Amino acid sequence: MKWEQDLVRDIRTGTEYDDRDGDGGIQHPDMSRWPWREVTEDNRLAFTERFLKVRDTCQSVLEIGVCNNLDESITYRFLEHKKPETIYVGIDIKDKSFLNDSSKHIYTIQGSSSQVEENIEKMKSLGIKEFGFIFIDGWHSINQCLIDWEYTRLLAPNGIVGFHDTSVHPGPYHFIKALNKDIWEVEENVCTSDWGIGFARKK
Repeated sequence: MKWEQDLVRDIRTGTEYDDRDGDGGIQHPDMSRWPWREVTEDNRLAFTERFLKVRDTCQSVLEIGVCNNLDESITYRFLEHKKPETIYVGIDIKDKSFLNDSSKHIYTIQGSSSQVEENIEKMKSLGIKEFGFIFIDGWHSINQCLIDWEYTRLLAPNGIVGFHDTSVHPGPYHFIKALNKDIWEVEENVCTSDWGIGFARKK
């Protein structure tokens, strides 16, 4: 598994905790100040700033967990800022086909991101060879983050991976802290006053 190459330690506990979403018992220091919105304006600004760094070289982008906040979502920032020829692929267990527009190279896959090989075959059928940006905001358990990391096999050499909810959700919280900093440039959490968002870029 690719995560075994990229993490400095195995973050699994071998307990039911590994499949938990939610707070996972992690105490956020600013809990009383948390916004109710899942994706804050600070999150969107942080994402946009990093996406624009690779926008011009992105042939394709991938998002796991699609458009849960409509026009306030990371999805809409992807679609607003990507080049017209850049392929967007979103994976979600819910039907997000209202976004699909082949003339704008926008595609969604309804299903689990756990079906890595099947989903990659669908992506290859769209002509995708690599992703310049991957954003992970699906089920936030440790085990699911380990699975979702497998898509970074298709990350472009200078590509960026983003994780939402790095403040408290167990998967992104533990995963991004365990990334090997000899391999990855890591920003563990650039929005510490909300749900959190972090980024990693291959050195």
